[in-house]
Amino acid sequence: MTELFAADLLRIVWRPFTRALAVVVIVVIAITGVSVFLQSGGAHPFTTFTALPTGLGSAAALLTLAGFVLGATSLGADYASRALTTLLTWEPRRDRVLAARAAAGAAVAACGSLAALALLCLALLPAALAHGGGGAVTGGWYFAMAGLALRGALLAGCAAAIGVSCAAIGGGTGAALAIAALYLIAVERTAPAIGHWLSRWLFVTVARSWVAAGPHPGEAVPGGHAIVTSGLLLLLAVLALLALASWALSRRDVA
Repeated sequence: MTELFAADLLRIVWRPFTRALAVVVIVVIAITGVSVFLQSGGAHPFTTFTALPTGLGSAAALLTLAGFVLGATSLGADYASRALTTLLTWEPRRDRVLAARAAAGAAVAACGSLAALALLCLALLPAALAHGGGGAVTGGWYFAMAGLALRGALLAGCAAAIGVSCAAIGGGTGAALAIAALYLIAVERTAPAIGHWLSRWLFVTVARSWVAAGPHPGEAVPGGHAIVTSGLLLLLAVLALLALASWALSRRDVA
């Protein structure tokens, strides 16, 4: 299992898609830093207390989407190239193959997202130093920001594992993306019409509650859950989807 995880980890890291995604993220972060610097100042100071949590929260949402796509393509590409057939010849235990791929995808997405959020903080630093306002920050605030970034990175890792599961369930990257789109449209958008109690238990609300990137980072999101509860719900969702994906993969002919 360790060798399988290490091989998947290296494979995902050195995939052209992963490197292209990293370049896109770096370019977007650079553009964001320059744009915020140019737009702040004078009548529009960079309010660190609110601007940074908002920026990290928005970035976490985009990185979650990127993590899902990364996970979906990491397995979906093997369906298209028939590399999965070769892999299953070497390791016929499909549940181990799926678990290793999901773990590797989650690790790459989480570590990459944490690095991206750190780069975003550095990109926003010139605006904070030159045009900052809102008073001096405290040590507790720095800890809150570190916790927010860590939760955002872990959320991206969960999304990558979910992407791997959806690719296994659907049998390819396109199917995984279709499953995600169908869920967002048919479930997330229609749930409020049924009742807000249902929306409270869906992925978007749980993810927002987990990141908790509001004016006071770490506080419970209105209508959501506490951070610990949200983390447990995310973990249960990942494990449930992995179990369903393992069942689907064990019954699919991938020869």
